[in-house]
Amino acid sequence: MAPSPREGRGGSVDWTVITTDGTWSSHWEHSVALTEEGPLVLTAPDGGRAKLAEHGITAAPDPLA
Repeated sequence: MAPSPREGRGGSVDWTVITTDGTWSSHWEHSVALTEEGPLVLTAPDGGRAKLAEHGITAAPDPLA
């Protein structure tokens, strides 16, 4: 069966994904610290508080605040 136009395929580097229809796409990841006080999303400006709260998770306090 042929892939749908929105499916991807692997590129020459193990983690590269290219859409089969040639449209633009993006991928991003976050770095997360798991602390005794909860998770802290190191790459989110607010430490991940807003998005974690949407899932009922309380983020750790910002250690730099």
